Amino acid sequence: MTPRRIALHAAATAGEAYALGARARGVTCVACGPVEAIVGRWGAGTGVRAALRHDRIVRQALEICASVVPFRLGVELTSEAEVHGLLEANLETLTHHLAMLRGRVEMGLKARWAREPGDPAGLSPLLEHLRSLAPRSEDRRERLGRTSAGLLFEGSYLVPRRAVDPFWSAVEELRRTSPELRLLGSGPWAAYSFCDFALQPSPAELTTTLRAPGGDRCIPFERSKRSSTAP
Repeated sequence: MTPRRIALHAAATAGEAYALGARARGVTCVACGPVEAIVGRWGAGTGVRAALRHDRIVRQALEICASVVPFRLGVELTSEAEVHGLLEANLETLTHHLAMLRGRVEMGLKARWAREPGDPAGLSPLLEHLRSLAPRSEDRRERLGRTSAGLLFEGSYLVPRRAVDPFWSAVEELRRTSPELRLLGSGPWAAYSFCDFALQPSPAELTTTLRAPGGDRCIPFERSKRSSTAP
């Protein structure tokens, strides 16, 4: 008999995600102490369909739950016992991240200079309003790089849910005061960029190390709920 295949979508605080089953067909929860895994049927669509389904389930979990740890698309398990073993092996890490993310979401910003050369040194003071919404350095991921189209700034910010509107206000302010920048804001998302940790395998079930998503996103452009002019 072919083993059952289960797709692992996210983790949440135990008891918070059970209502998700009424909104997302084929989704259920597996609990282990204070943490529960949100799982679904493997193979419910392939390629883009699978990515969209995964993204939709994570997004719905974020709407229902106060705290969500998203997993990378493509994490496959074979039984609810294996899911439970994975949770048990990573209980401390998952509990820590769920506490850290509680009541917070990820917001993103990309900025490209409309003309070259850009002035990266002048960008930092312009970002002060945005950074004030995520004042701790560990709640920000920022990088500046050069692409074939020129300099590109990318930032991810872990902010309280109540700060989503202030974030968009700060982006609009940045657009007004810095017309030389082409801006793209996005969010709110589950905090993919702040869950860059290795999942330890369950000794009884797993033989390989799985990895949480880091900065990877399944459908990074189609997911944007609001956006400014794309860089």
